[in-house]
Amino acid sequence: MKRTLYSLALGLGSVAASPFIAARLTRPPKRQATLARLGVGPLAQPPALKPGGIWLHALSVGESVSALPLVHGLRRRFPTKPIAFSCGTGQGLATAREKLADQVDAIFIRPLELPWSVGPVLQALRPGLSILVEGDLWPGWQWALAEQGVPRMLVNGRVSPRTLKGYRRLGPLARELWRGFDQVLMQTATDRERLLSVGVEQNRVKVGGNLKFDSAPAALSEAQRRALAEEFGLAGRTVLVAGSTHAGEEEPCLDAYVQLKESVPGLALLIAPREVERGGAVARLAQDRGLGVARLSQGRVHTGSEVVVLDMLGKLAATYALGAASFVGGSLVSVGGHNLLEPAAQGVPVVFGPITHNFLEMARDLEEAGGGMRINSGADLAQAWGGLLEHPEKAQTMGQAALDFVDAHHGAVERAVETAALLLEGGHA
Repeated sequence: MKRTLYSLALGLGSVAASPFIAARLTRPPKRQATLARLGVGPLAQPPALKPGGIWLHALSVGESVSALPLVHGLRRRFPTKPIAFSCGTGQGLATAREKLADQVDAIFIRPLELPWSVGPVLQALRPGLSILVEGDLWPGWQWALAEQGVPRMLVNGRVSPRTLKGYRRLGPLARELWRGFDQVLMQTATDRERLLSVGVEQNRVKVGGNLKFDSAPAALSEAQRRALAEEFGLAGRTVLVAGSTHAGEEEPCLDAYVQLKESVPGLALLIAPREVERGGAVARLAQDRGLGVARLSQGRVHTGSEVVVLDMLGKLAATYALGAASFVGGSLVSVGGHNLLEPAAQGVPVVFGPITHNFLEMARDLEEAGGGMRINSGADLAQAWGGLLEHPEKAQTMGQAALDFVDAHHGAVERAVETAALLLEGGHA
């Protein structure tokens, strides 16, 4: 009965979403990924693999980046097992292809659980273990995997306050959603307690830590930093880096820069919108303020540019190394914050806004460790950045504290690999 009701709801939802789907199909950059999500085309069909391998799924870019060290860990532990990696977006697919092509045996877009899409994927993969990274939970996939006797685990799990409210409204349906996993590794004790509060069995849920700590890139060497500064037209400049920004956040970043640039000769702002397609819009905001602006997607940057827009995928994590200070977006708007570890791993002071429910404990702990600074609103950004620029010794101390914080929290990958090994071997995690 539950599957019948769910299939009916999924069908009705598909009908309701059809105008949105049709709009995406008319946009060439989105068309192939949209067709794949509908189970159509080569991106949705992995090659046939030897049975008993490992299938990882990560929704988009952030989850795919988090999964990188886990894939490497699984490959070291199981060198002969096939590993398949799927995503739910075109950007996630591009990231996986760039970073994992030599580590996995198949990379594809996981379709929605439509009647014609589930069977062919599972027939091709015939996995011995399914691993979901963070989210993108769909009951139909869980039911189909269970029918084939495939152990299922989730890693890097988190439950935001908003998600918790949703689970409580769903009641038994939320418990059913999580019952599809043999083992769930949550990022923090808070996430675990939230999941237990909606009735998920205790023996299924453990604290595994945050894979992002293990996915944080190594700090760039001085030579690498200089080369990157040359590439971006920022050699010899003092740089502020604003990463993963959303609409409503670029304006305070640009306004803060305008306030500070007269007192800091050669100051530059490098700003990376979360959605690279918004690069043109961000550039126009800078131009509206009379600033000289360049977009990295348009070619080599003129050395005199005041604002550089990083509208390219895969560059931001290393780019934070250029910063005298940083700001991490998604935290001044209701998104809930983005990855604070990328600037921290480069030894750069991390400034973020008040809305950090996606990284609740990480933001709190980074601030307490002295590597992060929380501001109450965009109007406070100029003061935060200005204080770090005026007192470089304070910025250096704060950056070192951020780097030490990252180094002290490694280990999530090892815990996830051990759990995977137990499930693959038929034991109890």
